[in-house]
Amino acid sequence: GADLHSPFLYLRVKGEVENLVQAVGFDRCTILRPAVLLCKRQESRPTEWVAQQFLGLVSRVFPTAYSVPVETVARAMVATVLQPGEGKVEVLENGAIHELGKA
Repeated sequence: GADLHSPFLYLRVKGEVENLVQAVGFDRCTILRPAVLLCKRQESRPTEWVAQQFLGLVSRVFPTAYSVPVETVARAMVATVLQPGEGKVEVLENGAIHELGKA
């Protein structure tokens, strides 16, 4: 949901960061946009914990819709480094992260 023009600060900042990363001028850059990360956290985030519990159940029916295990994101990151990119900047949404994370 990163969007440079979003009225929501969180999404706008994410969009600004993506633009800044692209402006650095790397030969190749992959931006991953995972949904809610399914993982155990050391710090206390009660609202996120509730969302993880709910989305963990939803993911059993719709595995790529609203969440992604951190292990899947890590495998997708490795896969993007090992395979040729499709362009200078590649943006991977949650579904693509799931696909790459299976490899």
